[in-house]
Amino acid sequence: MSTFFLSVVTPDGIFFEGQVRRVVVRTRTGDVGIMAGHISYVAALGIGKLRITLDGGVRVAAVADGVLKVSKEKTVILAQTCEWADEIDVERARRAEEMARQRLQTLQSGKEFERAELKLRRALNRLSIAEKE
Repeated sequence: MSTFFLSVVTPDGIFFEGQVRRVVVRTRTGDVGIMAGHISYVAALGIGKLRITLDGGVRVAAVADGVLKVSKEKTVILAQTCEWADEIDVERARRAEEMARQRLQTLQSGKEFERAELKLRRALNRLSIAEKE
């Protein structure tokens, strides 16, 4: 199976760079798989799982929001957040989930409600990926 260059970048810097065999990532319309030779493609990322298949196995990360761009030269994921499954601080994610749930109970609508809802979805995604991997 051929490889291609993948770069995953977050606001904190380069999360991952290297040759990979396959990438599966959650977009806003569902999961997308990318392999060498994929056509040019751009999609908005959702909140979900990022699976990177390397020669030595598979790495899994929690990813949230951003953009996926595939070209002949490389594939780039610009993500708001990205964390390897084995590095997720489960206790911190549980606290974030609890705080978001409490916040949602006190808010009725508006931007603050949307932010709390997003925080809850991110925390639940992180917990799900940490516990399954």
